[in-house]
Amino acid sequence: MKHTTLTSKGQVTIPAEIREALHLQAGDRLVLTLAEDGFTASVERAPRVADVRGRFRHAARPGTSRAEERAAFEEAIAGKHAP
Repeated sequence: MKHTTLTSKGQVTIPAEIREALHLQAGDRLVLTLAEDGFTASVERAPRVADVRGRFRHAARPGTSRAEERAAFEEAIAGKHAP
């Protein structure tokens, strides 16, 4: 069990051992949900290059308009195209 302290600004530092085990990085968001006996926490990960690698091949094709490219990029980032 690891402990951390809440600062006067409402901030906490997640111990390095926990950050490493969960592969947390700058930009990841922690979602806190109240529960009867405390709270639960989950992670919303920021998109990383490794997560979207290969997904953009659907976007850049000859004759594709900028609007079509943008829509394809947004779909790729949202995970609608598998690598």
